[in-house]
Amino acid sequence: MDKQSEKIILSSYKVNPSKKQKNMLNTWNLTFDDSQSRKNYVTCFGLGYVKYYLKNEIYQKCTQYVPIQDSVKVSIIKIKNIINEDINLKIKYDLDLQIGENYDDRRFIVNVFKESLNMNLYKNIKNNSGYVYVTSSEKINEKNEIEIELKKNEEKEIVFLIGCEENEEKCLDKATKYITNYKEELENTKKYWVEKTGKVSSNTPTKSFDIMQNKWLVYQTIVSRINSKSGFYQASGGYGFRDQLQDSLGMKYVDINYLKNQILLCAKHQFAEGDVEHWWHEDSNLGIRTRFSDDLLWLPYAVLEYIDFTGDYSILNQTEKYLKAEELQENEEDRVNIYNEYEDNGTIFEHCIKAIERASKFGKNNLPLMKSGDWNDGMNKVGAKEIGESVWLGFFLYDILNRFMPLVDYESKFVKSQNMSKDMAIAINDNHERKDANAEFIQNVNNINYDEIKEKFSINIENLRKALNENAWDGRWYKRAFDDNGKEVGSIKEEECKIDSIAQSWSVISNCGDNDKKYISIESAENYLIDNENNLIKLLTPALEKRNLGYISSYAEGLRENGGQYTHAAIWLLIAEILLKYNEKAFEIYKKINPIEHSLNKESADKYKVEPYVVEADICSGEYLAGRGGWTWYTGSSSWLYKAQVEYILGIKIHHGIMKIEPCVPELWKKFEVKIKYYDAEYLIKYSRNSKNSTVLDGKNVEEITLEKQGNYTINRYFN
Repeated sequence: MDKQSEKIILSSYKVNPSKKQKNMLNTWNLTFDDSQSRKNYVTCFGLGYVKYYLKNEIYQKCTQYVPIQDSVKVSIIKIKNIINEDINLKIKYDLDLQIGENYDDRRFIVNVFKESLNMNLYKNIKNNSGYVYVTSSEKINEKNEIEIELKKNEEKEIVFLIGCEENEEKCLDKATKYITNYKEELENTKKYWVEKTGKVSSNTPTKSFDIMQNKWLVYQTIVSRINSKSGFYQASGGYGFRDQLQDSLGMKYVDINYLKNQILLCAKHQFAEGDVEHWWHEDSNLGIRTRFSDDLLWLPYAVLEYIDFTGDYSILNQTEKYLKAEELQENEEDRVNIYNEYEDNGTIFEHCIKAIERASKFGKNNLPLMKSGDWNDGMNKVGAKEIGESVWLGFFLYDILNRFMPLVDYESKFVKSQNMSKDMAIAINDNHERKDANAEFIQNVNNINYDEIKEKFSINIENLRKALNENAWDGRWYKRAFDDNGKEVGSIKEEECKIDSIAQSWSVISNCGDNDKKYISIESAENYLIDNENNLIKLLTPALEKRNLGYISSYAEGLRENGGQYTHAAIWLLIAEILLKYNEKAFEIYKKINPIEHSLNKESADKYKVEPYVVEADICSGEYLAGRGGWTWYTGSSSWLYKAQVEYILGIKIHHGIMKIEPCVPELWKKFEVKIKYYDAEYLIKYSRNSKNSTVLDGKNVEEITLEKQGNYTINRYFN
């Protein structure tokens, strides 16, 4: 259902007893009605719930929530008659159900009214997918209507439920549970989200920072990106390979299993050749095989992040199957299909190596091939002939190769130890000295030449560093790409897209850019891409109008990737500024990203036009819509912003269960506090400016803190 397919409609009327007629007074939508004056409506969004207030001839409040554990939406309607006469009300839960993949499937929906159960049951007989049910705490009819009478100053509370279950029995069970316990379940839902979103909570001089940190970034990421995979602008339910891995990166502070489980799930959607599904649906196995060049690399990147955080190397030796399917043909850009055939298992280490080797195909400038698009899907024409090269991908691959080298060393030693154990077990059994030692229980590993892998990685690291700092350098910044014809993208020589943000940011994030070039390129990004007038950071400039780099060129000037702010990339620029120790500049960029800062008064809110409490995917920079936000909720920017706030601004870095605190905050932050929950332990970090620049735990100076899983601890972090 979309946002218009579900309404709670109220009709008020008087009854003339002599004529037995109903004299209608008014009809309106309780949750929102744009035919009414908007000033009558007040909407309050919270963690796990929303409240709608309206005052006309009656005072009314509708609280809606979806509990954590069940597929049901609860609407609690509280109404009070505030006029000086009795009034009758008809309340209808109005639905436009689909219950299928296509809108036309509605013709297969049948409705059965169960008067004895006070319930309407809906079923799509075409797909046999279970039941949707609607019920109420008041007597309901086959049209989902109830009728009540309100005396002067009388109040009533009414509950409506809509849910879905496999069979009638489960529908009745859930309906009974929530009609009976709706208040208790609302409190349970609120409590769950307060706890879930408060794993790292801050109290700083910048309240907009705290609001996003303590509530909304985690809530947005889990609800929209990880759980529902849906938002008002896109309701697909599909899993994105690169998308959900990035969503899980920031959520490692909330629950490390978000990241671990996503790694294992994505490994199952990698083909034996090393490439991956760009997106898929878990229920149907429908997915798409593409030539995108960066998707597959987010798997090793996520593995690196997981091991860095936990020190748990065992994930490398967990196994998942590879998808089995015919490769894309020479002129085949992508293929949507049902992918449900698998072949041999591979360890996660092997999955990562396949991905890295598949991505390590280089063009004449010794940069990786861009193929049908890298992180910027819209540049799908730059390397479509598999000749064009991506500069950003070069920095990204360099970072992964550099960080993965120690894992190759680790895995090599692990395999040697396993083989020694296996040989020893076999020898012991042959000598009949140990009957219980069985080589069958010793993990077998494929015959991988680790020395050869390390040599390849070393060569590619050196070649990439040279190519990126020579062939990709444009004098004042790094180019973005070379197209199939060898023409530069993101160069001062071009009229359009002279400079692109992400190549500059990742020259710093990857630590690949030469020292002077990193500083020069970021200065250029500041000069060309930061738009103070419209309070945003452009992805590239000038916008594309004549040159066709792909579907990005079909966007209007300043819209989305074509010269607007793409928030995902703006956060990478924020991180780069912090890595260069530009505290004040970084925080100015941060304020341009934080949605609250776009809605501090009515004028700015009317300009921004989208929710001020969740991160937007983009902000328009075009002449007529400059400053207008777009595509909220369903964006990978929320997880990246959480990661940026925790790791880079607050400076909480956890490596192998050991915490260092290296804040990068603006001058106005003299003192502030952060609470971090680590398993069942809670750490209170008290930051204050001091020339000491030290970390104190239990009265002792420490450089790092080994995190305990239980207990309460106070840390004083002095910084200058």
